[in-house]
Amino acid sequence: MASTRETAQADVACIGEGETLRQAGHRMRELGVGKLGVRRENGELQGVISRDMVVESIAAGGDPKTMTVGEVVFFRRGPARRRSGFPFRMPAAVS
Repeated sequence: MASTRETAQADVACIGEGETLRQAGHRMRELGVGKLGVRRENGELQGVISRDMVVESIAAGGDPKTMTVGEVVFFRRGPARRRSGFPFRMPAAVS
């Protein structure tokens, strides 16, 4: 019997880390999704690439025909970017 993790990973639309941003964009459009799982050459799930990540990388000067999905996912893995909105830290009360 397959584990929950194996079942969940089997149902995720994925792309290889060596594929280009152009290929990722085309695949997202074909599947009607905004995110794709990114798999390493050995099949292990490496991360996720979103439509926004593709657009931001191209807008920053990346060539969609040569920049790979793996480059974007690896570059973005570090400390999480702080996003505006909830949850947020309330300022300390001033007495």
